Amino acid sequence: MHNSVQVEENNTRTPETIQLYNSTKFGVDVTDQMARNYSVKSKSRRWPLQVFFNILDLAGINAWVLYKETTGGEITRQEFLFQLAEELAIEY
Repeated sequence: MHNSVQVEENNTRTPETIQLYNSTKFGVDVTDQMARNYSVKSKSRRWPLQVFFNILDLAGINAWVLYKETTGGEITRQEFLFQLAEELAIEY
């Protein structure tokens, strides 16, 4: 347990725990924000469906990041998801 609160002496005087959180939150917060912008989720009371929708959202984000890194393409996530959906709908 914390017996005292340490405060950094800077212009904002924020507690040390807040600064640690702010310096390490990047990955999860950005991923959550991207998942909220374009999501496949729909309202359902069944938790397995919610888990499945969350997995689809994360898979779409991961696929987009991998696509951008491997091809060097400048494509928005929305365009990528539409292109992915069209390609998945094509019969082989």
